[in-house]
Amino acid sequence: MKTLALLVLLITTSFTPDTILGKWTNPDKNKELTLVKNGNIYTGTAEGKDILQNLVYNNGTYTGKVYLPKRNKTFPCTILLKGNDTMEIKVQAGFVSQTKVWTRVK
Repeated sequence: MKTLALLVLLITTSFTPDTILGKWTNPDKNKELTLVKNGNIYTGTAEGKDILQNLVYNNGTYTGKVYLPKRNKTFPCTILLKGNDTMEIKVQAGFVSQTKVWTRVK
């Protein structure tokens, strides 16, 4: 049991807020998103548009907004890293939420 607790601690502490930086692709592998940092704010850009906006890191989670071009609307989002190469983006639209898993482009 102590070994499991130590392993979980090592995994969760191996991430830094900047682990999110870099290129990511959606589940269909047909879109790429580049995450950059400006001060303490993270932004995700795709095709010249800021898709992920005003992301702030707090206690292992990023919160901010996601712009959905097909709807031409912005919604609250939460991002959680599930490993160095996997991030889960949860978008909240009213009472409905949807989660997508993006992977790092290597």
